[in-house]
Amino acid sequence: MANKKTIKLASGTFPVEGMMCAVCAGTVEKTVRETPGVVKGDVNFAASSVSIEWDPKQTSAETISQAVKAAGYDMIVVEDAEEAARQHEEAEARRYRNMKRDVIVAWILTLPLCVICMGPWHFPGMAWVMMAMALAVMVLAGHRFYISGFRNLLKGHPNMDSLVAVSTIVSFLFSLVNTIWPHLLVNGSHEAGLYYEGAAMIIAFVSTGKLMEMRARRSTGNALRALMGLQPREALLRQADGNLKTVEITSLKKGDVVAVRPGDRVPVDGKVVEGHASVDESMLTGEPIAVFKEEGAEVRAGTICQNGSIMVEASQVGASTELSRIIESVRKAQGSKAPVQRLADKISGVFVPVVMGISLLTFLGWWLFGGQGLPIAVTTAVSVLVIACPCALGLATPTAIMVGIGRGARHGILVKDAEALERLSHIDILALDKTGTLTRGLPESTEQIRLGEAAAEAADILYTLERKSSHPLAIAICRTLEKEGAKETAVAEIENLPGLGVKGDGYWIGSERLAASQGAAISEKDAAEISRWLGEGAGVVIAGKDDKALLAFKVADTLRDDARETIAELKRLKVTPVLLTGDRRQTAEYIAREAGIEKVVAEVLPRDKQKEIQALKDGGKQVAMAGDGINDAAALAEADVSIAMGSGSDIAIETAMLTVVGGRLASIPEAIKLSGRTLRIIKENLFWAFIYNLIGIPLAAGVLFPAFGLLLTPMFASAAMALSSVCVVLNSLRLK
Repeated sequence: MANKKTIKLASGTFPVEGMMCAVCAGTVEKTVRETPGVVKGDVNFAASSVSIEWDPKQTSAETISQAVKAAGYDMIVVEDAEEAARQHEEAEARRYRNMKRDVIVAWILTLPLCVICMGPWHFPGMAWVMMAMALAVMVLAGHRFYISGFRNLLKGHPNMDSLVAVSTIVSFLFSLVNTIWPHLLVNGSHEAGLYYEGAAMIIAFVSTGKLMEMRARRSTGNALRALMGLQPREALLRQADGNLKTVEITSLKKGDVVAVRPGDRVPVDGKVVEGHASVDESMLTGEPIAVFKEEGAEVRAGTICQNGSIMVEASQVGASTELSRIIESVRKAQGSKAPVQRLADKISGVFVPVVMGISLLTFLGWWLFGGQGLPIAVTTAVSVLVIACPCALGLATPTAIMVGIGRGARHGILVKDAEALERLSHIDILALDKTGTLTRGLPESTEQIRLGEAAAEAADILYTLERKSSHPLAIAICRTLEKEGAKETAVAEIENLPGLGVKGDGYWIGSERLAASQGAAISEKDAAEISRWLGEGAGVVIAGKDDKALLAFKVADTLRDDARETIAELKRLKVTPVLLTGDRRQTAEYIAREAGIEKVVAEVLPRDKQKEIQALKDGGKQVAMAGDGINDAAALAEADVSIAMGSGSDIAIETAMLTVVGGRLASIPEAIKLSGRTLRIIKENLFWAFIYNLIGIPLAAGVLFPAFGLLLTPMFASAAMALSSVCVVLNSLRLK
């Protein structure tokens, strides 16, 4: 097996056709994993896909596909993920149509067969008519069960189709013998019955169940299909002569300028270079209110231009856009496995051989020791084969995971793998970085004090000075002065004073030290207010002219709008919030008080954040970490669950298990609740799948017959089996 640490691996998620049950999925998974050069292979039965990592020096996707084909299944390998998805959709639609046709044929033939069998009439050759109708159902509607079932049986990997194939063949052959030699298998008072309608009913019920299951399973993948539907296929490209030309989205490249009209979806990630419009970004941020975009603003592929028209210069196209990365992230996550699924996988792997063994023992027990003869022995053995359903076990976890991850994606919560979704519901502590996570990450001027009388031109001059400053707080001051109507003006001899501020035309703006150096006096009352600002951890900028102070600005990184509500919701969920930051303790404690956080760990270097996370975990607690910067990457990697704010650095997003698109803090408790609901649905699915088989198989084996005379016929066994898988899928869809 390849060494993941020393070799750059290739990876991909590929659609797989032909999997009819969890055992099929296990066969494909085993085949993939045993292919030389494959490092990891996980099959998602609900998504009909396989996620693979392999060493490109030893194998290729095409080689793996050939191995899967030799096992009896088709793995679609196409370089373009959208094309692969399209082919898969077409194959699934074709398979659904064929199954629907088979179900119709099965019931058209089976219902009259049941009427003939159960009616009071009898006519010459009736048994042969029933035999012909049952054979027609088996050949016309059930052929896929025999092809797949016996192929896998001969290869030593019996699956659900094998159970259906063996049970219907046994029922048919037993009935055929009784048709040809009606007195051969008579035992005492028991007549050797005909079970043609049982064989036909098994095919009809199982096919109907498969049809319902296929339809329901398509619903679990709707989120991914909806995301893919957000990608426009065409764009209006501005050519060199200024004219617009409709082109395929795949032909666009960086630097191209495209026109986006009202109602259009933005085809690329880029920057507005002309025009203005309101853009609906809810598919990325979850926020329903459209955002006004003008020249210089950034836009994302898939968002909708609601009114106005804009010209957008492409910075990312195709697979590099944020929407494409989201789609790929969701596809990989939906193909991953949760730890809770391992037990179901192990059981599904041995389930069919065990069921066949139980069926054989049931047959021998009734025939040799039951005193009821062959009719009941055959009935019970066939019922055991039919009622057993590994499909329900195989679908229990992946359907819930797919729906859960899909729902999260629609609300701006990207989950990288199923394990993260499972872990999130168990966390005890959430450590939050301050800047960019709990706060906006951009300093803002939140308060002002007028310290003296200023000339009319003062605002324009101060604005011009700050425009020339390189200090981070200068941007916040400029934004505030702009809102007040200030505009740039001519200022002579602008002088930057490193660490202090900037001067020009007698005016100055900068730190308290700059004000002191200019001899500017500040009243006791104003000084007390400035001292309060400093006590809150805010920055202070003072502006003046000559030796007079004119204005004081409070500049601070403010809480996100949803911070207080988010912290309160975390506490309601029994999750303890902890502020973990490298900022000054004074600033951190003020922000924590504002947000409602009691525990603060401040003034820690980036390399020490990881140690703090480890310290929180040492008490046996499950710890999640939410951050947005490069300095948070090590701490994110150390946490049991890592959450990146989507507005943060690429490194933080790459490291994290979950990404909150658009940096919406309120998405974190939503993700925790989604995790809890998903895990609850998984446990419910597994419980009912296990209970179904624990109760169903003994009933089918005739455990109630000696005491109560109750016997589960193959017809009812097949109906119960079909409904079990459908119920598991429908239960998962409750998450929607």
